[in-house]
Amino acid sequence: MARRGENIYERKDGRWEGRYIKGRKPNGKPLYGSVYARKLKECKRKLTCAKALYINGGRAAKTYGTGTVTDFVTYWLYGIARLRVKPSTFSNYATILEKWVNPFLGNMKLCKVTKEDVQRFVNVMAEHELSAGTVRNIYRVLCAAMKKACEYNYIHINPCEKVSLPEIEKKEARILTVQEQKALEQTARANQNGFSILLAMYTGLRVGEICGLKWIDVDLDNGVIQISRTIQRIKVFETDTGNKTVLIAGKGKSRHSSRTIPLPSCIVKLFREQKRVSDYVFTCRNHPLEPRILQYRFKALLKKAGLDDMNFHALRHTFATRCMEMCFDVKTLSEILGHASAKMTLDRYSHSLMEHKRVAMQSLDQLFERSA
Repeated sequence: MARRGENIYERKDGRWEGRYIKGRKPNGKPLYGSVYARKLKECKRKLTCAKALYINGGRAAKTYGTGTVTDFVTYWLYGIARLRVKPSTFSNYATILEKWVNPFLGNMKLCKVTKEDVQRFVNVMAEHELSAGTVRNIYRVLCAAMKKACEYNYIHINPCEKVSLPEIEKKEARILTVQEQKALEQTARANQNGFSILLAMYTGLRVGEICGLKWIDVDLDNGVIQISRTIQRIKVFETDTGNKTVLIAGKGKSRHSSRTIPLPSCIVKLFREQKRVSDYVFTCRNHPLEPRILQYRFKALLKKAGLDDMNFHALRHTFATRCMEMCFDVKTLSEILGHASAKMTLDRYSHSLMEHKRVAMQSLDQLFERSA
């Protein structure tokens, strides 16, 4: 039997079927399409997506202006954003809309949403103790969808404009001291899974970049590696199996992420000692190593080395800091890290430059003493 107010039925095989009009026959009668799912919630979501994609023969109809926020953001997600962004970005957008936007604003008429509504939404997110950065990410997704609604003339004003957002507090990056780094290095060298940690400490690679490294990217004769992909586990939003996730190999964080990195001779030597059991340098059961497994291994080594818990990204910060301390050219370091500009590198690691400035200024004491 269909659920009241919905064209959704529970089939004899236990699955749910949702029907929607995807077109018209020559005689004007509706042509129906169907979606299927094991769970009612999944069927509802699929039905909403299908309606968004097929409405008016696959074209966005002006009736969206009188529809709900969920109607439009679903169309925007599957009909527009999905064609323009990476799978990982699409998965992030879908999660944000499903978890935050739709529960709070989804049932409101798109044309009725006001700046005050969006401000209340932002305030509610802050009350859930989300970080300022997370709140801003959620806001940016909603704002992008509303901007497109404006372009399509479904609404006249973007209600997200001039909304007050929480300020991001700049946190000091966790950096290993020279003594901590030495202790971790010694532990990593004695461990069969330690090479990935040493590679991060001496190249500044991100966790996904290490997992995505293939042997074809490694040129030991010339002592360089090519960074061209990253491994991520993302949630899939088009499946009958619920919260399914898949491991994907995709492009890096930005166009600057693809880069060639010269290797110090100590890392070249460690590369030569590794056994090639797969196309990927780092594996787990003959599959590409997952970022979360690499992070587990890192934390195990931290504990074994007697160090406090920290994020894997601390190795990247430590690499950059050591380079700055050794007076690396900032432009060169920026390219090794895959930053968009040298300014970004300077902004993130200005604390290292301060140490250089302090040492330089202390040298003036000698000049003062000579002139006394």
